[in-house]
Amino acid sequence: MKGEKLSSIVAQFGLISFVVLYAALAAVRVAGQSSPAVPSSQPNVQPGPSSTQSNPQSNYGSSTSVQPPPVGPSPEEIQKRIERARALAAAHQLEAAASELETARATSRDVVVREGTTIMLMGIYLEAGNYARPQSLLEETFQTRAVAKEGSIRGYFALAGQTVNGLRLHLARYRNFGVSIDSAGLPSEATNDLDRARSLLERMAAQAKEIMKDAATANDGLALLEDVLGVRVSVARDGEDRERWQSEYTQAREQLGSARIEIASLGGPPARPPKNQSSASGAPANSAAGAGSQSGTQPANPTSDAQVINAGALNERASKRVIPTYPPIAKASRATGTVKVHVIVNERGEVQVQKSEGPMLLRQAAEDAARGWRFSPVVVDGRAVRLSGYIEFNFGF
Repeated sequence: MKGEKLSSIVAQFGLISFVVLYAALAAVRVAGQSSPAVPSSQPNVQPGPSSTQSNPQSNYGSSTSVQPPPVGPSPEEIQKRIERARALAAAHQLEAAASELETARATSRDVVVREGTTIMLMGIYLEAGNYARPQSLLEETFQTRAVAKEGSIRGYFALAGQTVNGLRLHLARYRNFGVSIDSAGLPSEATNDLDRARSLLERMAAQAKEIMKDAATANDGLALLEDVLGVRVSVARDGEDRERWQSEYTQAREQLGSARIEIASLGGPPARPPKNQSSASGAPANSAAGAGSQSGTQPANPTSDAQVINAGALNERASKRVIPTYPPIAKASRATGTVKVHVIVNERGEVQVQKSEGPMLLRQAAEDAARGWRFSPVVVDGRAVRLSGYIEFNFGF
């Protein structure tokens, strides 16, 4: 009796377990079928790298394309870096100075700062005997000037002038140590250094000739060519090499002299004819007089043989002075010094600029100021005469 009762209890327990298990499985199935779909407002994140990216809409609302602006160094920070570079260069830590300037040049958006740091870099690299980087800087500026002539041609001339000056200083070290540049017994290091300097000068000469093809910059290109060829002659390898570059240098000087005479005669008093040319021929005088009449300027004393007196320094004689404007590029690179502007003062006391000497970055400003100066007419034996001399401008902070 007890066995039958025990068997009945076990059978009932098994049936109950089976019903409970079946009900649980049915509940799970019903829950899966009746569960709502994933709302569209919540993204379905897939595993992988993209799951870590944020949705721009959730970060910036409706402006999906807005990105935070890049944060760069402030102008004050860049200026501090430039000041540090100057101090390092003064201490002859040239590599560290160049690194600071390269960083300032790369991170600054100010065109003046970029041009100023480029000019300083040129001097530092040449002092260190590094010619690869200067050539790349020149090429970059030379190519840029073809795209934006007005905005960059002056930058190129400033950089080229710094290159010429830097090469002069670098080559002067040979003379300071009593080393002859054309000596056949130089060590290979010195020979390679001089060859790289010659190569850079020859590339600059080619660039100057290219600039001369543009009528607007022909005279400036010619002046640069004369300057470059003068240095190239000083580093000639031998007699044959010197003869070749001396010939080009002489030709450039003659062309430049003719160009200056032509510029001085336009709109002003007639040019003085050469000594071996009779004034009766009248060719230069007539052409200059025609130019003067077309511009509405009548010379006070239209004689082609006006006397020219060499007066030397003219600063104290001026009746009107114009202070030059400090070029932004020169100010950024802390360029200072004295510019001597050679001029001719005509019979009316007006100034005609012939040439200038001094820091390349400051020459144009000095010449522009000199053209505004005026002098009282000088009369000798009852006739107005011209004065030949120079005006000095001192640039400093």
